Amino acid sequence: MHRLATHSLAMTFTAVLIAASSTIHADPVQELFNDLDADKDGKLSWQESITYADLKTYFSSLDANQDGYLSPFEFGVTPRAQS
Repeated sequence: MHRLATHSLAMTFTAVLIAASSTIHADPVQELFNDLDADKDGKLSWQESITYADLKTYFSSLDANQDGYLSPFEFGVTPRAQS
């Protein structure tokens, strides 16, 4: 019984470390994109961009396809490797 409890505790600790590690090593550009994406639709509108002074200045030049939104790619988010 003690062995099972120790194993369970070790698994829980490992899960916490993995979660903390992914937060510590998060992409700061992705984090900024997520913070600015107020409606969480996966893209930034000009209205969302005005909360960040530098972004509103360059919004139209970053909007490569001129659809009125910045995709994560247009914003400069580096795709994460799938594991």
